Amino acid sequence: MMRAPLAAFGLAVLLAGGCQVGKGVGAASGQIYELGCSGKGDYCAEGVCGTDKNMAPYDLHPTYFAGEPIDDLRNYSSPGTGIMNNRLIVRLQRSGKQIELNDVLTFDVASSYEVARCVRGRIDANGVHDWNEANCYRASDNGPGRLRVQYDGDVHAALTLKATCTANLVASAVSRPVPISYSTTIGAPVDPAQWLSWVEFEEFGSAAQSDRLPAERDPIGPKFRIDFGQRIYATSFQLTLVDDSLVNAAIYDRPRPASQIGGTLGGDPTTGRFDFDLQRGQGAQFFP
Repeated sequence: MMRAPLAAFGLAVLLAGGCQVGKGVGAASGQIYELGCSGKGDYCAEGVCGTDKNMAPYDLHPTYFAGEPIDDLRNYSSPGTGIMNNRLIVRLQRSGKQIELNDVLTFDVASSYEVARCVRGRIDANGVHDWNEANCYRASDNGPGRLRVQYDGDVHAALTLKATCTANLVASAVSRPVPISYSTTIGAPVDPAQWLSWVEFEEFGSAAQSDRLPAERDPIGPKFRIDFGQRIYATSFQLTLVDDSLVNAAIYDRPRPASQIGGTLGGDPTTGRFDFDLQRGQGAQFFP
């Protein structure tokens, strides 16, 4: 299996004898804080102990890449449409150890169908974009599709630091600030430039048809799913991470708790990306 060259990053990958479970390339680094990271205190790195006002450097150093496709068991996701919200959970891990003992960055694709429409970039016979513009932005006909990442979007993301820290904390990605009142903050910014969290997919299984003009691309089928052996290539991602307890408080309009974890990851291909083939095997799936 040979990857497309990534000369800009000084990377070239050639895996002889076929793809192996967990093999891939990627990056996930930025600035974070985690209070009470362990019995020794807060998360610290390079002589800096992170706080919400002064974060410390962090690098996941992902070496293990896995994906778990989950078929939608319902006949119809929406009455009369036949659209299936087949789900895909992508994991970037520091190592191949079990997730309970790992630093893990998870991308939860809630609807493979919607992500595939964004990646395909089809324009219908009436000149209408065949994707959900609230969650998808395309800068060009043949470039990657940018997906908004947030708890109410088609893609969710979260970071847990079980190898680095002992505290049981989760940081969730948000595409806009999270104030206390859910009722006044729901909805994506109109301008995708305001999205605080996003991921750009160039390859998403069989979704991309960049060799065709947008008007000549096939519509995404209502039961679209990622199959084993297919490539998942995110050219870049940016994540603004907020304590999951704060996110839940905003959703349910509850009192605002003190934030214990947060930060940022990615922002360009050198600090946020992943590229691997979906493989079946021990450690790749939660349910082998």
